[in-house]
Amino acid sequence: MDSNHRGQRHQAFFLWGMILVLLFGAAGCYSWEHTPLLTDPTIQAGPTEAFVKPTYNDYRRYRIAILPFRVPAVVTDVGYSITEVFQRQLLQQKPFLGVVRVYEYSNSMAQAQKLAKEAGTELFLLGEVPSFLDSGTMGKSGLQVDLRVVETKTGRIIWYLSDTISAEPAPIYDLWVTETRPKPSPSIYFLVETLAVRMCTAMKGDMENPAAPPPPEICGDLCPTGPTKKK
Repeated sequence: MDSNHRGQRHQAFFLWGMILVLLFGAAGCYSWEHTPLLTDPTIQAGPTEAFVKPTYNDYRRYRIAILPFRVPAVVTDVGYSITEVFQRQLLQQKPFLGVVRVYEYSNSMAQAQKLAKEAGTELFLLGEVPSFLDSGTMGKSGLQVDLRVVETKTGRIIWYLSDTISAEPAPIYDLWVTETRPKPSPSIYFLVETLAVRMCTAMKGDMENPAAPPPPEICGDLCPTGPTKKK
């Protein structure tokens, strides 16, 4: 009887040993062959808001001066690059007849008008970045851009647009069966480029579908004139 019991115990140990070997071997093969799933980053954007839009005046035949964008004091080194991106998009989208780059900063509307007059343009663009966050490709990044297009002669704002964009990696889900890893977020300058395309496209669309002019009792002498009809 003792020998029978010992034989049964030996068989049980052997079976459990085989099961453990198979389990560890399968786990090793799975971890070797399995590629973790990559999840796309989350990108949130717009739509572009136009608080002031042009009226019947055909501004497409005007030239525009683009002044250096104003950015938060802690990231002053990005102002030049952001201005470059918007200048490039204005040249590509062509909502205006021409684009002139002005490199001198303005501290007031009057000074901006003076710089635009010296550049010989009928319009000028003032850009501001109220918020800017660059956390690299593994954190949340984003920015907001406000644009004002101003008539050089009158100082009247004919366009006021605002837009935002942000991106962040997807969360990590660490499960028993599999593991998901986030793809890197797009760089901050990819977000700037995307925002510039969106806003310049919006301006071009507003050119093709201008807003109706306000009634004379509201705008007075500054009322824009629509296209004159031939008699």
